[in-house]
Amino acid sequence: MRLLKRFVLLLTGSAMILGLVFWGFKQNFPGKTIADAARIRLTAQTGIPFEIQDLELGWNKISTPEIALRTPKWLTGFPDLRLLVLENIEAPFASIITSGKVKMLGQVHEGAIKVSTDLLTQKMLDFSINGLQCERVPLFSLVPYAFVSGVLSLTAHIENFYDLQKQARFPEGSLKGKLNDAHIRISGGTALMDLQLPELDLSEVYFNLQLGPLIHIKKIELQGSLAGTIDGTIQLNDKRPQMSLIDLNMQLTPSPSLKKELSTYSTMLRTFQCGETIKINLKGSFNRLNFPTRNKC
Repeated sequence: MRLLKRFVLLLTGSAMILGLVFWGFKQNFPGKTIADAARIRLTAQTGIPFEIQDLELGWNKISTPEIALRTPKWLTGFPDLRLLVLENIEAPFASIITSGKVKMLGQVHEGAIKVSTDLLTQKMLDFSINGLQCERVPLFSLVPYAFVSGVLSLTAHIENFYDLQKQARFPEGSLKGKLNDAHIRISGGTALMDLQLPELDLSEVYFNLQLGPLIHIKKIELQGSLAGTIDGTIQLNDKRPQMSLIDLNMQLTPSPSLKKELSTYSTMLRTFQCGETIKINLKGSFNRLNFPTRNKC
């Protein structure tokens, strides 16, 4: 009995000593230094300027109030904006102990974000976003000639995360998700032949993409005032993103109300119609699209 009491006292004393040591380290945790080092490294590796507020060490996690991504310098002609702002980011210690994975949780423009990678290999990266409000994301303001609103949820699996840390050019993997209650307004511009199109009201937009230097759009499915599918490819240009090439096949059917709003373009649209369905192929670069051609009926 006496031996058991001594053992309990020893464990209690050891726990108190470890707690005091951790508390002392917590009080002197170099959060600003680590945040600055992470900012410099991420900016150098991705070419995207990062802003990271001081890291904070808690009893069961490391956290920071905010991480922001700014406009890359290679996006010439675009204003310097905080394109994406992540808030209340935290990395719990429990996931490292139980699964060997580093997980980060937080909020992004009224949605939730989750990121995870294996602590040792860091070969792959998984992340998900749920409930992001598109109209609150400055990044979407860079989409030429368009305004997008809606609730975005997605999951992504990046297969070359380790290579990306050595400055590989493009993430490779998969991306899928959906956009609910979407409103898309497109206003001409030279790339779209100065067409003024009516606003699209879409109950759901589902997408499934294969990522890489050549983005393969396996399927985009639209439901709402415009229903149908889109597939094709996007050949990325890392030096001049606006010169990235697209090759898209669209099979779309407008609702009666949208068809009425498009009556001004009825003569032109008839060229691309197969019955009530519009079947077109769209090629060109982001900054200048070719005139669309009709696919076979």
